[in-house]
Amino acid sequence: MNFETIARPYAQAIYDHSEGWEVDLEQLELALKTPEVQMLIDSPKLAYKEKTEVFLSLFEGQIESKTSNLVKVLGESKRISLIPHISKEYRKLLSGTKSSSEVVITSAFELSAEQVEKVTDSLKGRYGDSLRVEQVIDNSLIGGFSIKCGDEVTDYSIKGKLEKLRNQIK
Repeated sequence: MNFETIARPYAQAIYDHSEGWEVDLEQLELALKTPEVQMLIDSPKLAYKEKTEVFLSLFEGQIESKTSNLVKVLGESKRISLIPHISKEYRKLLSGTKSSSEVVITSAFELSAEQVEKVTDSLKGRYGDSLRVEQVIDNSLIGGFSIKCGDEVTDYSIKGKLEKLRNQIK
């Protein structure tokens, strides 16, 4: 399971809607690294609601109410263990590493400079103006291309379309 993929929307939401999460997230993250808290979260004897309440009681008066609300939301989804990943994604957003995206275009044949430019121009609206594009040749695609940016893949290849068709027929 890719925890970054699951954590990213939470990090984006807290980044978009308010400031000042660093200290609270760091506190939560440090607590989750302790064996006692890890045992609490992994315990099969407690319901997740109880785990959330006990976990929050550790920070009474030390974290902001918005952070408590985040923990409650994560608790309801049984995702408290995602906090370190959310914190990491949040720090990435703060540092602006998202301003430059690495895009890999995989095609059956080498694309001309004009084709790469057309694809890149259409991607700028989605991933930002600062794109680093790498081109990879994969003859097994038969034709077309696929685009990978982070953990997001968009497949325009004939191989991908055939696999999709095969899965629909099953």
